[in-house]
Amino acid sequence: MTRRKTIEEHLAPAPTFIRRDMLENRDNLAPGAAAVIGRFFSIVKARHEPIEAPGAESFRAAAASESTLATLLRALDRHAPDVSTAAARQVRGDWYAMRPSKAPAQARRPPSEEALIASWPIPWQAMYPSLRQARIKDSSRKRYVASISRCAQIVNKGGADECLTFYTAYCLGEAFRADETDVRPVTIANYLEGLIALGRFGGVDAESLDGMRYMRDAYQDEAQMAEKRKVTRINDLMKKGGFEYIAKAIGNLLIQADLLPDHSARKERLLQTAVCCAVDMNKPARTGDMSRWSIGSELRRETDGSWHLAWGQGKTGRITEAGELWPEIAEILDEFILCGRPTRFIHMRYRELVGKNWLTLTDAAKPVKWPSERIQLAIGVPSHDLRTLAADYLRRHNPDIAARTISAHLGHGTLEAGHEYSVDCTSEAAARAWQKDRQRIAKAG
Repeated sequence: MTRRKTIEEHLAPAPTFIRRDMLENRDNLAPGAAAVIGRFFSIVKARHEPIEAPGAESFRAAAASESTLATLLRALDRHAPDVSTAAARQVRGDWYAMRPSKAPAQARRPPSEEALIASWPIPWQAMYPSLRQARIKDSSRKRYVASISRCAQIVNKGGADECLTFYTAYCLGEAFRADETDVRPVTIANYLEGLIALGRFGGVDAESLDGMRYMRDAYQDEAQMAEKRKVTRINDLMKKGGFEYIAKAIGNLLIQADLLPDHSARKERLLQTAVCCAVDMNKPARTGDMSRWSIGSELRRETDGSWHLAWGQGKTGRITEAGELWPEIAEILDEFILCGRPTRFIHMRYRELVGKNWLTLTDAAKPVKWPSERIQLAIGVPSHDLRTLAADYLRRHNPDIAARTISAHLGHGTLEAGHEYSVDCTSEAAARAWQKDRQRIAKAG
């Protein structure tokens, strides 16, 4: 008969301070805690890993079941708070994926352009060669194809007719409004614009296309009304303190994250939200661009601890950059990728993550709207509002040159792309000039 090991024997491989604490609390130890802790530190030592930052494989090797891993993590959180369990999040996720009640997630690749076109109604497919041969930018053609494909989904379900007419545009709009994904008016207008382009190059009569343009314009007008509501949101944000309010929100997120175990999924989300808010405050980017950034590519960390940001914009195709991020933002990025690991491991951790998505720290990226959704949860407004907020600060600071500064800061392709900002800046500059003239007139009188 094999003799059972004592608690002292199980804990022999553990560091002294951990062993002492667990022995002092032996009556409160969970079943199996001493055994898995001893096994874990024996593996860490054999793998020559630092005690404060063990790797995922050590957690994987020490726990042969999900319940054993849970026991290990609870014991480390209670008796070894200086040991980072961040790497265990990956292992725990693997166990979750293996649960019988959940089907394994299948990797979904976006369909090719050929596959998208094959899903269109036959008359639309017949018009595609004319669209392909049209003298338009390749990026515009791809955007049209994506928009037409969304419309084709509605037609294929019987929600609209395939004829390119006013009534078809009306039915498509109503179907998109009923969509559970809450398609915005400006997005519906863009979808219709794709169909209008297809019909224009495909030879559809002008009267039918004018009917579709009427519906497109109606949704664009509705989008402009939504812009006015955005102004109200921006004003409310300014009343709360503007960027100072955002900075306080980031601080609260970091405080909440610090109270949680390093392997906690909630801690990961809090840190992800904090870095989204922080980087967007430094240089407001479009949410689709943010979701795709990679560490070592768009986001680079230098050996002196500074972080640099530059990326190609999906909308304009142009490169924009923030240069060196503010030191406070760099500290938050460091805290995010360390996730509880000692700061001396920052260079090693950064090298491990080069090529990984900056938000997931894996090869996978978040959905394009995800950064904006996290920002809205934190501060009450979507990420695009921060672009408007930044423009408002710049306009108030120096309206005479603000239009060009805003255009560069927000990554507009041309000065005309920020026309509304330009008008605001010109009006503000004129108002200040007139105020100075009035003061001079008053003194002269």
